[in-house]
Amino acid sequence: MKKILCFGVVSKKYKNALEIAQQQCPEIIGWEPAPETDELPNENAELILMKCDIHSDDFLKRVIAINKKLMNGEKFYLTHCGIFFDKSGLRPPFILTDAACIPYPDETQLTHIVNNAVKLYARVFDKEHAPFISLISAGGDTNTKIAPLFHSWYAEHKNNFPKDMLRIEQLDVALDKDIRHEKHLTGEIANIVVVDNINTGNAIFKSLSVLGNWEPACFLMGAKNTIILNSRGATENALVKNIVLGCK
Repeated sequence: MKKILCFGVVSKKYKNALEIAQQQCPEIIGWEPAPETDELPNENAELILMKCDIHSDDFLKRVIAINKKLMNGEKFYLTHCGIFFDKSGLRPPFILTDAACIPYPDETQLTHIVNNAVKLYARVFDKEHAPFISLISAGGDTNTKIAPLFHSWYAEHKNNFPKDMLRIEQLDVALDKDIRHEKHLTGEIANIVVVDNINTGNAIFKSLSVLGNWEPACFLMGAKNTIILNSRGATENALVKNIVLGCK
């Protein structure tokens, strides 16, 4: 059984979304405002932490403080994952994971970013098959301008993945099947897109969600609890999708 803890103001939009999600997910036994302290209530139910009408920085401070206590001093890495759904339903969804919680990750942190996205992919989409992962840098020219971080990390970790499952690519190549075909590239379009800094992540995220035909559902991975990172501009339907996915 699951209970939603709501951080920030729970406006009518969030209340409606919570009510609809409860109808779709019988395992949700209810919701309540999060306590003002860094302690979580003692519950038999699994607690899901959800951002409502609160600034993202303030929400992050709260959930980081809570997890520091839960982890008893053990190091942890919260990473941001946005699952993008094509509104037309013609394109398969994919995960965009950036460095929103770790603005400029080092190689150790990048490992956590990738692993957290792979775990989310398995939980939401496919536990049986390894996802195709594309590493995207702002430079654009994968031969000369890709971040040195990605080159060194890729060289060290590519053998940890099945053949052609981890690639350094450009964004259009990673997400467009026709362009892949034109360039005679093997492998499917990306299931997971990893970027190397928060600025690149923000640019891609906002371009896809505002200008593109995509609707995102956002989560923070690497914590003790499921954390739903809603955008304050998210529609009621998008909020319902976030909550339902969060229950997975």
